[in-house]
Amino acid sequence: MKMSNKLRNLSLVIAGVLMTGLSGCSNAKPDQLRIGWTAWADADVVSLMAEKLIESHYEQPVERVMADIGIQYDSVARGKLDLMLMAWLPKTHDKYWQKVSDRVVDLGTMYSGRIGWVVPDYVPKQRIGSIGDLSDPKIANDFNNTVQGIDPGSGLMQASEQALTAYDLSDLKLISASGAAMTAVLDRAINDDRWVVVTGWTPHWMFARYKLRFLKDPKSVFGGQEGIHAIARLGLDKDHPKVVAFFTRFKLSDGQLDTILLDAQNTSTEEAVNNYIANNRNQIDYWMNGTMQEPKDREAKP
Repeated sequence: MKMSNKLRNLSLVIAGVLMTGLSGCSNAKPDQLRIGWTAWADADVVSLMAEKLIESHYEQPVERVMADIGIQYDSVARGKLDLMLMAWLPKTHDKYWQKVSDRVVDLGTMYSGRIGWVVPDYVPKQRIGSIGDLSDPKIANDFNNTVQGIDPGSGLMQASEQALTAYDLSDLKLISASGAAMTAVLDRAINDDRWVVVTGWTPHWMFARYKLRFLKDPKSVFGGQEGIHAIARLGLDKDHPKVVAFFTRFKLSDGQLDTILLDAQNTSTEEAVNNYIANNRNQIDYWMNGTMQEPKDREAKP
C-alpha cells in the first residue's frame, strides 16, 4: 500500500507538470520556419533577406538550414524543411525536380540566372569563343587542362560533367571545390594575368568586379536563362499563409540583385541586406502586405 501511495503521488506530480506545460503553450513562440540555403553568394543574400523580413514583419522565427541542393529538395518533399530558395528551373535542377515535383509547391520565380563556363575577358575571343575550342590540346594547355568547379552536388557541376562528354574534353580535369574556392582561384589568375576557366553563374558579384564572359555553348548543355524559384512543402499555405503570399511577391531584378551582391562583397552580406531593406521601403512594403503600389522594376525575368 505504501508503494501504491507513492506511485499515486508521483503520478499526480507528473500530471501537474504536464498540465502546467500545456497551459503555457498558448504563450509560446511559434515553431521556427526552416528555410534551406547553400553557401552561394546569391543564396546567402536572398535567404538572409527573407529571414529578416519574415521575422520583423510577421513575428515568425526563422532558421536558415545549410544543406546540399539534393538534400534540400528531398527535405522539402518530406516536410523536414519548409522552404528552399535555390530551385534552378527548368534545366539546371531538373534531375532533382522530377523526383519531388508532385510533393512540393512551386511559389514562382524570385530572380533569373544563367550557368556555364566562364573566362576572363582578356582571354582572346579569337583563340577561345566556345566550350568546344577546349578540345584543342594547345588551348587546353593554356588553361592548365583544368576547369575550376564548385561543390560536386550542384546542378552546375552535373552539367559540367555532361559538357566534358558532349564536347569530347576527356583530357580536361574538372576540379570540385566550394564557391568561395572557385572565386579565389579566379581572383589569383586575374591578378597574375593567367588564363583560367571556371564554372560560373549569374547573378554573382564576380561579374560586377571583373570583366568576364561565358563561353558559348552551341550544344546547349547548360541551357539558357533560368528562373530561380522558391519551393515549399505541402501544407505550408495553410500553416503560414502570409509567408507563402510573401514569396509569391518576393522578386528581384538582375540589376537589384547585382547591386546587393557587390555591396555584400565590399562590406558583409548582413550589411548589404540591411542597406537594401532600408533604401527600398516601397518595394519591401509590397512584398510584405501586397497592398502598396507595385514597383515597375520588381519583375524577375522568367
